Amino acid sequence: MKLISYTYSVAILSAILLLSSISGVAVAPINPNDVSQAEAPRYGGTLVFLRISDSSTLNPLLTIDDPSFLVANQIFSSLIDRGLDEKGNLVYRPDLAERWEISPDGLTYTFYLRKNVKWHDGKPLTSADVKFTFDLYLDPKLALPQRPFFAVIDNITTPDDYTVVFHLKEPSPILMPLGFAFWRNHMIIPKHLYEGTDIWNNPYNEKPIGSGPFKFVEWVKGDRIVLEKNKDYYIKGLPYLDRIIYKVAPNTASQIAALETGEAGAINMVPEPEVKRLQGIEGIYVFPIFTALGLTNYLGMNQGTSPAGNENPILMNKKVRHAILHAINRQEIIDLALGGFGKVQHSWVSSALKDFYEPNVPKYEYDPKKAEQLLDEAGYPRGPDGYRFELRLYYTAGDTPRERGSEIIKSQLDKVGIKVKLVSADWPTLKEWITVKYDYDLAWFGHATGPDPDRLFVYYHSSAIAPGSWQFVRYNNSEVDRLWDESRKTVDPAKRAELFKRMQMIMMEDLPIIPIQERVLFAAARTEYRGLNETGAYWYCNHFDRVWWTKGSLATPEAAEAKIKEVESKLKEYQAGNWGKVDEALAKLQEAKKALSEGKYDTAVSSAEAALKIPTPPPPIGLYATVAVVIIAIAAAAGYFFVRRRKM
Repeated sequence: MKLISYTYSVAILSAILLLSSISGVAVAPINPNDVSQAEAPRYGGTLVFLRISDSSTLNPLLTIDDPSFLVANQIFSSLIDRGLDEKGNLVYRPDLAERWEISPDGLTYTFYLRKNVKWHDGKPLTSADVKFTFDLYLDPKLALPQRPFFAVIDNITTPDDYTVVFHLKEPSPILMPLGFAFWRNHMIIPKHLYEGTDIWNNPYNEKPIGSGPFKFVEWVKGDRIVLEKNKDYYIKGLPYLDRIIYKVAPNTASQIAALETGEAGAINMVPEPEVKRLQGIEGIYVFPIFTALGLTNYLGMNQGTSPAGNENPILMNKKVRHAILHAINRQEIIDLALGGFGKVQHSWVSSALKDFYEPNVPKYEYDPKKAEQLLDEAGYPRGPDGYRFELRLYYTAGDTPRERGSEIIKSQLDKVGIKVKLVSADWPTLKEWITVKYDYDLAWFGHATGPDPDRLFVYYHSSAIAPGSWQFVRYNNSEVDRLWDESRKTVDPAKRAELFKRMQMIMMEDLPIIPIQERVLFAAARTEYRGLNETGAYWYCNHFDRVWWTKGSLATPEAAEAKIKEVESKLKEYQAGNWGKVDEALAKLQEAKKALSEGKYDTAVSSAEAALKIPTPPPPIGLYATVAVVIIAIAAAAGYFFVRRRKM
């Protein structure tokens, strides 16, 4: 059977991958790395990376939250990677798999693994690890959040240690973009450390062993996670950095201050109101991130039902949900809290996904009078205190834009008689309240709607409702489920797009969420760290193996170590050969070793080379013989004259 090679695969709409396609965005070109193309990357250095919240786990199978993936994606690797070509189109690239093939009937995906990949504990990574990982993704008992993306897989076979074959039940339009090459990636975990264990409570969830460019060192909960360079990384010459330290800085003000002083090298997200100010600071660059994904900002509403209960009966009334949206001035929130970037969102699909977006969805323009009318009709008149009812609005502590946005929403809803209590917490706590206990009313969230809107299956399809999942609004509409299921079997792009447009019309009438903003996110870094902005399309979902520090060394750590070993071996020979000043040379070599341990690889090489020049060779054997003859001759002559003189 003839196979079609997909080593570098088909592009997805370039329009969704360009930040400029999102109207309302006006960001001057930010090119801190203009010179980086002409510079050779340097080795060494530590990147201190600040984030607002700590990770909840370092097992990439158990979560899809940002603080966890931010770190896990540097420790683990996936079958394939993805990025953008020069035209802004999505392309697939090798990662653990060096190449792959898809059968003409679309039912067989074959991946050929690299043969030089090791886990961080030295064990080889093989097809058994890949099969083990995907069997976990497919296990209905585990109900992992990524499982819906792989439901089309029938079984997995491993013909040899470096070949993995996925056999599908039917052709799938989403398996490549959202399965194997999903923007967060679906990472492979080690079979030899997880087989036969409780995956949820395995100790390696907090002390992970991966195969990626950086190795786990330590995790001080609530403070920092330290990673160090993987010297056995399967891509020769990478990574450039020696280590990455992910520190928790619980508010954006402290993050920005640390960036300005140089205490930090990068921060994960810059609050929109701070973008323009930071652009003007020397030594700092700001760049858009996740530009390929059609980002959104919204309020989730606790209006569904589930075995866990805790649904809010007020929010189960559709007129109340409509009233809340009419009462919120979204443009005011964007202008006053979100830096003026992006534009008002009208659907759960971003308008950046031009083929999928339905422009005729209900718009729910700002209309407080309409809101009051709907609330009255819903049976919630104002009480003696002027309020109809009270809702709790949750947001992540330290997220300044959403905190400001929450205050504006509180004020706006107050005007129509809805009392709002603002509640903030760190991310792990907030995630527990909202996605597990359903103990909330309204909650700020955001998601990416690209590269394919099917990735929101886990947010809105009723089959995804489960404690801990992202279906925390517990939306349940059988017609939407039917259309969504049909879209997953529809290979024709135009027909799939039409199905998503029909879903949008239904869902925006049901209104399970309050859409706020088609969002633009930014990160910032010190200019001495090159290459960070080149990861912007998918940001931290890319490995940071090509990020480098301008104050590092041109010499590789491997070259420095090899030079030291070479010189050390030579000095031992000199020592055995009675050369002079060898002790002085060995002391100089200690300086080279110290420089190596400090990541100063150029200094290590130069010090080692200098040490080799210090020893002085012993005199030649012939010279010793000549001197001895001369001494003997002199002694003989002296003896002769001495004897003769005595006779006289």
